[in-house]
Amino acid sequence: MAEAFRTQGGKSVLLDHDTYVEELCPNWIWLSQQQKEKDLLKARLNHLNDINKYLVERFVVLAIGGIWLTNDDVRKYTGKLEVKTPVFLFHLNAPLIIRKQREQQRGHNPVIDLDKEQKERDKISSWPGYIYPNINTPEIDAINLLRLINDGKGLVFY
Repeated sequence: MAEAFRTQGGKSVLLDHDTYVEELCPNWIWLSQQQKEKDLLKARLNHLNDINKYLVERFVVLAIGGIWLTNDDVRKYTGKLEVKTPVFLFHLNAPLIIRKQREQQRGHNPVIDLDKEQKERDKISSWPGYIYPNINTPEIDAINLLRLINDGKGLVFY
């Protein structure tokens, strides 16, 4: 998607929250709960600082991997943005079987328990934003998501 925005003549950047966590703890295994909470908070703040930096520079920012499960989560995060801008939120939803296939293709991550994670996701009855069926190739998904943004779908904050 970032590439699609660039081909349309805009400046864009992809900021993946997981990358910020991995800078602090590459294997996602902490020796203590206290260190885990400290690292996750620092990663979230670094992620948010970079989002703000790029927004000030007038980039389209694609922020992924954040925890925006409720409207309150969205308000807390967007309330810390220095630049007031439209915020679109998409939950990329794929059936568990497809998620498992993708994990196999990428290489199994022993930290991720997809079955447990899916049960937690299934408990959420109402998601803010737009639930997008993430079953296509990345190229098709980028085209579809750009179309949804242009149609105003997924807009959660302006």
